[in-house]
Amino acid sequence: MKSGKKTGMAGIMKRVLVLLTTAAVVMTAVPAMAEEENAGAASAAQSTAAAAQDTASVAEAVPAVTYAMDKKTNPQPFAEETVVQTNGYEGWPKGREINSDYACLMDADTGVVLYGKKKDGATPPASITKIMTCLLALENGKLDDQVTMTETGTAFAVDGSSNLYTKVGEVFTLRDMLYGMMLKSANDIATQVGEYIGGGSIDHFIEMMNDKAKELGCRNTHFANACGMPNDEHLTTAYDMCLITQAALKYDMFRELIGTYQYTIPATNMTEARSFTNHHHWLETPSDGVSGFVGGKTGYTDAALNTLVSVVERDGRTLIAVTMHANGSDLCLDDTGYLIRYGYKYFKNVTLDDAPDLDRKGIVSIPADLDPSQVTSTTEEMNMSGYGDVLFTQYMFGEKKVGSSILTKAALAERERAAAESAAALSRAEALAAASSAAESVPEETYIIVTPEPTKAAEQVILPLGITMDRTLFLVIAGLSGMILLGLISIIITLLVRRR
Repeated sequence: MKSGKKTGMAGIMKRVLVLLTTAAVVMTAVPAMAEEENAGAASAAQSTAAAAQDTASVAEAVPAVTYAMDKKTNPQPFAEETVVQTNGYEGWPKGREINSDYACLMDADTGVVLYGKKKDGATPPASITKIMTCLLALENGKLDDQVTMTETGTAFAVDGSSNLYTKVGEVFTLRDMLYGMMLKSANDIATQVGEYIGGGSIDHFIEMMNDKAKELGCRNTHFANACGMPNDEHLTTAYDMCLITQAALKYDMFRELIGTYQYTIPATNMTEARSFTNHHHWLETPSDGVSGFVGGKTGYTDAALNTLVSVVERDGRTLIAVTMHANGSDLCLDDTGYLIRYGYKYFKNVTLDDAPDLDRKGIVSIPADLDPSQVTSTTEEMNMSGYGDVLFTQYMFGEKKVGSSILTKAALAERERAAAESAAALSRAEALAAASSAAESVPEETYIIVTPEPTKAAEQVILPLGITMDRTLFLVIAGLSGMILLGLISIIITLLVRRR
């Protein structure tokens, strides 16, 4: 009997041990699962902090907006006045000697001198003076204005002076007067336009001419009248005439005037209609090898000899050619044809800076075979007429100016505002990186609240009879069941001991 009890008791104890072992395994699994989930959360926090640090690193790598303030260098000095000056620049395409004593070829888009022969030498301009008179009329007058001839203008309506033989009291529109001045080269009309635009004073208009020349950057110009008649104090240069023409080309009406071959002024209150043609021969007979001719202005006096301004536009470029003091109009035309062909064959325009806030884009005129990387630049603050305070960037190829750009102070202020916003964003990114770094160093007992990323669907456990249950819920129930089972076993053992 005692032996049977012992055998039954041993079986019970063996079952109890199995149950205890099973419960222990279940209870161990639950903390292990919790530890695994905590490790996943910590890993996510570390990934978030690493991403923030990467963002901060990228932000730090963005260069700050800086502006060079180096002083602009002045090209030194030009070649002798008796030779083609631009040939003195190393790497610049060599131009041939031409017949005209003074000449300049300028790219109107960049203001770069492509060819210069005594381009800064002062000489009488003759009737190409009228380009300045036309520019001021377009700037300050209205084409439909009614202008009455006075003795100031009719004083030039004499033989030996190109004119329309106007009469005191005769009335024209300003538009008709500009055609008469630019095509017929009428000195009486040009002088009257000057007096009208000068507010009734030809002397005031001449002051306006000289002030405008200075504003445009003319180096060696002084006007003494509005039409170009001989005067010892009436002088300009081939380069300065390029500048004046460049400014006038901004007006569509100027382009129309210089490109018109024939025009008729209707009958006035005192005379019949007048018809005349443009004196520039290319409007009637285009030059071989020169396409895209826009127009121009001729001039002649005994002192000035032949002078000529011509404008050609093609392939996205506009060139201005000025030839002065040539002993024959045919020589002026031949020289001009050569200069235009030279300019289009040996040079190209390249955009180095086309930022939308630039008032003048960074376009350079350089030799056709030159790599733009050989162009250097310097930037300085300066005050420019028509712009105010600006950042002026000068582009150079060796000692040769090849272009420039202008950024106004207003545009600069906007850039600085944008830079400040960028810096603030960078500070926020750095702050985020610092916060993430601090989170990584928090002790284990400190709770870190992390917003988890969306997770995959919870894992399922398949039970007998095909029943499925969430794995985490299963482990919780199993753990509770184990605890209950341990309690029951404890009670059973207690009862058995007491019965014994």
